Amino acid sequence: METSTHQETGLGGNDEHGRPVKLKRTLNCEGGDHDDAAANNASNDDASTLPPEVWATVMNYLDYQSVLSCAATSKTILHDAMPLVTTLHIDKSSQLNALASRFRDVREINIFSLLRQENANIKVDCNTVMKTTLFLSRFSKLEKVFLGGRDSSGETIGYGEPGHIWDDVQDKKLVMNLMDQLSKAFQCNFLPKSLLVLGLRCPRCYHGAQGNSTCPSCQLACKNWPLEHVINFNNEGSSQWTKREFACCRPNCLDVCLTRDQIESIIEARPGGHELLRSESRLLDLLGQGKLHEIHSDEGTPFYVVQFFTEDFDYMERYIKVADLDMNELAREDVAKALMRSFAKDDLDRIPPKSRCYLGRRSFECLKKTLNLPIYEEDWLDHLFTKKQNFSQIIKATRSDGNLTMQVDWSCNITMQIDCLFLLTQLLNDVPTIQQAIDMGILPLLVDFLNPQNKLVIMVNAAKAVYKICIYGTVAHAQALMETGVIPKLVHHLSLADEVVAQNIALALASLASKSTFCRDAALRAEIMPPLLRLLKSSNQLSTMQTVSEVIATLCQGDPKPDFALVEPCLEPLSHLLLSDDEMVLKNSCSALGIFCCSSEYAIGVGIYPRLVQLLGHSSEEVQDDALKTIRCLVGRDKTLIQPLISNEVLSSLMSFMSSCLAQTQIFSFQQVG
Repeated sequence: METSTHQETGLGGNDEHGRPVKLKRTLNCEGGDHDDAAANNASNDDASTLPPEVWATVMNYLDYQSVLSCAATSKTILHDAMPLVTTLHIDKSSQLNALASRFRDVREINIFSLLRQENANIKVDCNTVMKTTLFLSRFSKLEKVFLGGRDSSGETIGYGEPGHIWDDVQDKKLVMNLMDQLSKAFQCNFLPKSLLVLGLRCPRCYHGAQGNSTCPSCQLACKNWPLEHVINFNNEGSSQWTKREFACCRPNCLDVCLTRDQIESIIEARPGGHELLRSESRLLDLLGQGKLHEIHSDEGTPFYVVQFFTEDFDYMERYIKVADLDMNELAREDVAKALMRSFAKDDLDRIPPKSRCYLGRRSFECLKKTLNLPIYEEDWLDHLFTKKQNFSQIIKATRSDGNLTMQVDWSCNITMQIDCLFLLTQLLNDVPTIQQAIDMGILPLLVDFLNPQNKLVIMVNAAKAVYKICIYGTVAHAQALMETGVIPKLVHHLSLADEVVAQNIALALASLASKSTFCRDAALRAEIMPPLLRLLKSSNQLSTMQTVSEVIATLCQGDPKPDFALVEPCLEPLSHLLLSDDEMVLKNSCSALGIFCCSSEYAIGVGIYPRLVQLLGHSSEEVQDDALKTIRCLVGRDKTLIQPLISNEVLSSLMSFMSSCLAQTQIFSFQQVG
């Protein structure tokens, strides 16, 4: 039953004495066939002081009943603003009787009356099913419609969304009936040719399509819905604001129970379908359909992350092969524009500022290296590394507690955490940022990420984050890390981790030890030497030799000197490292040996003397300097070592070294005079 209420408003204008007149109006609380009540009750005196365009913009965000209430207050709003409204929000099936003549420019309609909450269940509204198609046909400029409802918490939902029960047989019949109505309306040109319909899903694909399907409703939809939308049909839940396996937050038209091959077979038979399936524009459309995640800061500011997954790359790779597309002919600008469309919630949504958009690192690399697309880091990654405005959202996503548009099952979406951890690592390059990360509780999480049970990429980035906190942070930041018990855990994981991870862990330990002698001694007391030397012994990689030599050199430095009983095990490996040809390894080895040579506790074997003398003629001045310092420490500690050095022709090497230094000094002097 339609009900009405009498309301008084102060928007009725003024009388001849300038006093406000209260306007009584009868408002139809259900909308429906009585829309003209707004016209009958609109004030004869125009109360509107704003331009019609402004009122129309405001009404775009109001529910349908509130729009009618606005129209009842002023003829200007009724006759001038309502025709400019572009979006309607329908909450009740009775409002589907609205007269389209009042709304000339409507392009988007959200029908929230299709689904209604009944206790713990979501039900399909029969009246909405019966009225929807005829209602939509009245709007000639309509571009998009969402068909769904709201759950008990007010969240927008579409039919078949995970987290709700959809087993009612009658509801399934109603949904398929609505799909058939829309298909036949498209077939008869009863609806706009390019209308995008969101929120629906064939009930048969609720548990996923199993092989080929003979569903007549899905086949009819594929044959009659707009071709540019049919090509985006899916059978995995892409049409709703869904919490599917990859936490996709994008509606992508209708979900059908047909396989991808069946969908493409029907498209192929339609006029223009063959060309569409093999066009460059189709590939660009696919690039605009990445999985979108929206992460909010405490202030509500969004940060957008787009990812592509294995099935996306497989399909695009297959499409490129079938269509015989040449990636070298794709314009960089076209690819960039296509990817930016992934950051909009649908084809009609506004694209957010690029400064708040992040294309996942793995997705970027696969698009570039696997598909050979013309995309570049300066377009998609570099701008984020210099901007800190998204930092709090990145921290939240790394901690897995971000306020996403849809709550993500992080156990299924570990790639989001990986991408945000990578970003976090890149941004930890100054004291304020590091302090903000610590204040938000990132340190314990980084330590947990170092556990060998995590994915390799997570461990590597966590170790890099610890390294950067120590390198760019203060002693207080290093102390905060120490308080998490990070050193014993790093040392423990050093002996268990993959070689690449172990290298990063070793560098993290070196950076921590370099902060203070207290940190250095803590690392030595945690027995870092045995796993470090095992890593060196088990590898023939140059990068490992460089890393281990750097850690050893760091552990031997500082004032006061370290407990040599704890660093003594590295003496023999240093002698072997001295035989390397790598400049970095030689520099670190000479530096560490020089510290040993300054101590009277340990004897340095004469076997290294020839190599030390030889390094005086090395092409690197730093290696020469470190070798000379080591020789000086040897001679200063024990005069009896002079003769063995002379026997190894140290004097001739020293003369050559001095001549080289003198020549360089003279050249420098001439340059200064010039």
